[in-house]
Amino acid sequence: MMKCKFKKQGLIGLYGHGWQWAMGNRYLTRSKQRSIVESFCLIFLSNFFLHRSYKLQACQLPIANLLSRLIMLICLLPIASLLHAQQPSMKRIGVNEAITLAKNNLQFEINNQQIKKGNSKVKTATLFSKTGVFAENEDMRPSDNTGVLKIGISQSIAWPGLHKAQKNLYTEQLKYFNLNAEAIDVQLKKDIRTVYYQLWYLQDKLQLYARLDSIYKSLNVAAKLKVKTGDSPGLDSIAANVRMKELQALLSQIQNEISIQQQSLMQLLNTEEVFLPVLKPLEKIEMHDILNDSSHPALKLQSQNIQIANAEIGVIKNENKPEFSGRVFSQRLWGANDPYSGFSITAAFPLFGANAYRNKIKVAQADMELQQKQFDYDKQVLLMQQLQMQQEVQKNRSMLLFYESTGLQQADEIIKAASLAYRAGEISFAELSQFLLQAIEIHKGYLENLNAYNQSVIQYNYYINQ
Repeated sequence: MMKCKFKKQGLIGLYGHGWQWAMGNRYLTRSKQRSIVESFCLIFLSNFFLHRSYKLQACQLPIANLLSRLIMLICLLPIASLLHAQQPSMKRIGVNEAITLAKNNLQFEINNQQIKKGNSKVKTATLFSKTGVFAENEDMRPSDNTGVLKIGISQSIAWPGLHKAQKNLYTEQLKYFNLNAEAIDVQLKKDIRTVYYQLWYLQDKLQLYARLDSIYKSLNVAAKLKVKTGDSPGLDSIAANVRMKELQALLSQIQNEISIQQQSLMQLLNTEEVFLPVLKPLEKIEMHDILNDSSHPALKLQSQNIQIANAEIGVIKNENKPEFSGRVFSQRLWGANDPYSGFSITAAFPLFGANAYRNKIKVAQADMELQQKQFDYDKQVLLMQQLQMQQEVQKNRSMLLFYESTGLQQADEIIKAASLAYRAGEISFAELSQFLLQAIEIHKGYLENLNAYNQSVIQYNYYINQ
């Protein structure tokens, strides 16, 4: 049996680094601490038992067998990552809970103010013009004290249909903001789901890359030992070290992406509290059936724009109707004992500018036609987006079925077959590591495809108003 010598300083430094990391996260659960210990065991045993021929002195179990089992453990079980050591201030919530918290979104507050404004505006439709008070004095002859003193009130009255038309316009505008509340709710749910599931995907991706990082750290340690023992010229060590640093950069990048998504979620929920998704594997979103496209809030809003444009035509037509004014007065003649009273009524007709009024009506009618064309276009676009997203979902579903039915199973078979071959001495430790990394890449592909599928389902459910 060969006797292997190692420097105490290197082992203490390696293990001490991990112990400091673990102690810096004292709030980790016992199971999470156990995962960390398992990772340390893999690195520790990789240093002591690099070659397949080494055996433990305390037992007869081949180290290769034990080592391979531990390597399988690191691939099959979740490795403690930074996600397991989140700050206590970060609360984990489900997607439905996040949607419930969205009631504080500022868009709702802005729209509610618009509704209050609209309710008050409807009440102003019957507002009359100001009442005038007048006093007139007429001298019959400037040379004597004879004349007429007249005092009274005046009032202008618009065409009766104008107030009705204005009230109808304000009512239709109010309906728009009531419908807009539903449109905001649907859009906000889509945005929250998009951000939440992207954050959930990044969480799982970070965990997966942390598993890869643990594997490359063990390979880097093993490669360095090969160089010291003269079994390797050093290329394996350089390659493992470069790959490990690359993964560390990717981990940092993913953490930054997580922070960006968290900020987006905070903005959507209008909160300063930082949230994280639930701590479990990313789930597949349910796909709903197609509903009538006319029920979509975006189409309802555009349909209401048509009603508003039609109401504006009614207002303009009534503005071209005659206006009435009248006054009641009392007058006294100088030298007479009793005053005289009377009234006058005036009707104003649009004798001039008739062409301008007609053009004004044409502009309003053109706007209504424009809104109708916009509705037809939006309806067409919505239908096309439904079909496109349906195809996108089907495409992602096909790949997802591959991973669920074959890919993940093959990844597990690769781990088992490689471990058996390693115990039988058919492949080296480096070859075993390559097979394990291949299996991890399959899991990575599955995770990326699952995220693409979920995002396409979110968009599809939005277009069918779900």
